Amino acid sequence: MAREDDRIDNRIACLRTDRLPATLISDAGYHCEVWRSSGSVIRDGERQTLDRVIKIPRMPIPAIEVAILHRDHQRLQAALGDIVPPTLYVRTVIDGRPSAIAMAPTVRRWFDVANPVNQSELAPMIARDERLRDALRHFTATAGQWSADEDRVIDLYGVDNLVLDRNHHLHYIDSFGVFFHADLLEILPDPDPGLAERIRLSRMRLDYLNHLLEIADERA
Repeated sequence: MAREDDRIDNRIACLRTDRLPATLISDAGYHCEVWRSSGSVIRDGERQTLDRVIKIPRMPIPAIEVAILHRDHQRLQAALGDIVPPTLYVRTVIDGRPSAIAMAPTVRRWFDVANPVNQSELAPMIARDERLRDALRHFTATAGQWSADEDRVIDLYGVDNLVLDRNHHLHYIDSFGVFFHADLLEILPDPDPGLAERIRLSRMRLDYLNHLLEIADERA
């Protein structure tokens, strides 16, 4: 639920949240809230516009986990290229506790690509746009390879993790916990049933994306 003309609720050591205009654009994520902040700064004598999202985790993140988040995101971006927006992870103090935030360029979301409810509208668009088909095929092939080879499941459980903008560009915009490690379900003596459900749904949505591509290829 968005809140216009607002301020970030948390006290964040690296940001003047009391002076930073921000709009809450999503509080439905499992890992974090997402705020959007836009404005301008003077650099080298020129005014530049900034439009970014600031992701604030629901739970504090220890320093060692920040390094893992950054490493996983770098791996994601190296494999998927422009599909993954550049993201900056900043270790900081949130409400008096060591943690981290993530900052990335704002993506103007149009469609949640991984949600089957959008199939009837998305399939014709993908069929008409070879560039989009190639991007989605690259995403599904990469995610499928990780799942098969490493039991590393890309997070498609989150709301609007894989989105399409109005220019028909594909974006994977998750930042916190971009992978689920399915082998934990076998290793841990009492695995979290919530983790099992997030993995199950992510795999189901990846299967759906492959099905969506099959439909688009038939219509192309």
